[in-house]
Amino acid sequence: MRPSKYDWKRLDPRVDAMLAEGMRVTQVAQALEMRVQTVRDRLSYRRRRPPQDAPKPAPPPLIDRSCLNCGAGFSVRSPFLRLCPTCRAEC
Repeated sequence: MRPSKYDWKRLDPRVDAMLAEGMRVTQVAQALEMRVQTVRDRLSYRRRRPPQDAPKPAPPPLIDRSCLNCGAGFSVRSPFLRLCPTCRAEC
């Protein structure tokens, strides 16, 4: 992947400040001497990605199951697993 033409770590706060002041995307692009589509693409990219410091979702709780093949008890996170790890390895 090619490195970015712009230093977005430095530019993102400036773009946010300009937008908070009420400037339009076209005005922000002109102030930063960029193409309008470049600024729009960056804003779209940032909306799609969660922030780096956002908490990760908790994993689903463990479910206690008994194997449909051998009857042994085991715990899994997915409700779709019905065979114990040993029986799954043998299949």
